[in-house]
Amino acid sequence: MSFVGSYSHSLDAKKRVFIPSKYREDLGDTFYITRKFDTYLSIYTAEDWDAYIEKIEKLPESIGAEIQDFILGGAQKCSLDGSGRIIIEDRLLKHARIDKNVVFVGAGKQIRVWAEELWEEREASRDFSKMRDVLYEYGL
Repeated sequence: MSFVGSYSHSLDAKKRVFIPSKYREDLGDTFYITRKFDTYLSIYTAEDWDAYIEKIEKLPESIGAEIQDFILGGAQKCSLDGSGRIIIEDRLLKHARIDKNVVFVGAGKQIRVWAEELWEEREASRDFSKMRDVLYEYGL
């Protein structure tokens, strides 16, 4: 399974947002959302979350504890309501600077969740030459 595409939605007054219908079935009944080191959130299926956590737990304690605190401490376990929405907790919204409009971006095994303004800035500032060079270097 690979999440692809991008979709825009808006938070309602209760901080609920629709998960794009194209992603819902693959996410399953329970999934996880967490913050990342950049200014976005990531959504993982339960299976991919478990695999991700296993890798984090293999890190040396000297650095692993801090990473666990940040990623696991910031995580939220989610289930869709009857309308296909989730409530995103305030601390996650604050981290991603999400006010109202949200862009869900399929990124393989995860879905990235961006504030619309930050996503638009990222799109406008892409370094296509650098990306082309990296793809060429890796034979892609």
